[in-house]
Amino acid sequence: MLIRRIVTVISIIPLLFLFTACSVIGLGKKKSGNGDDGKVTVYFTKASDELGVVLIPVVREVPKDKSPYQVAIAELFLGPSLDEKEKLQLCSEIPEGSRLIKVEEDKKEIKIDISSQFMDGGGSESMQIRFRQLRETALNLAKGRPVYLYIDGTLAQKIGGEGLEIKQPLNDK
Repeated sequence: MLIRRIVTVISIIPLLFLFTACSVIGLGKKKSGNGDDGKVTVYFTKASDELGVVLIPVVREVPKDKSPYQVAIAELFLGPSLDEKEKLQLCSEIPEGSRLIKVEEDKKEIKIDISSQFMDGGGSESMQIRFRQLRETALNLAKGRPVYLYIDGTLAQKIGGEGLEIKQPLNDK
């Protein structure tokens, strides 16, 4: 049993290296993906027999005329590219049709308003994973500011049919 676990862990190490290598530029410089360098990090999912569903960071370019938050959330809702789906087997728990309504950002706080399609379908596990995708993507850009989630203009308290509680701001655990 112990040997099987060791073999499993050893077989995961190359995968972890691959995912880490995806975020490296040039000679070992890591992309920040926090918007300062014209890039944002978006979190998609990957199924793992050993670890269940894990979040995988993917870096996206931010056009000069766009807000990093708008790009990050819009890209999250678009899902992984065809290439990422095929080569890395990345997925997303975000339901099709989910969209960013608006982002209000100032030096004190960030408010993200998304459509109610975000809550469509899936069970409690799916809801938890999609919320983690959104939370990690949003907090990566926060730079210490509180981030609040709104759904169709209303501060989110619970999401999904089973009522996953949302602590506001999202920075609070």
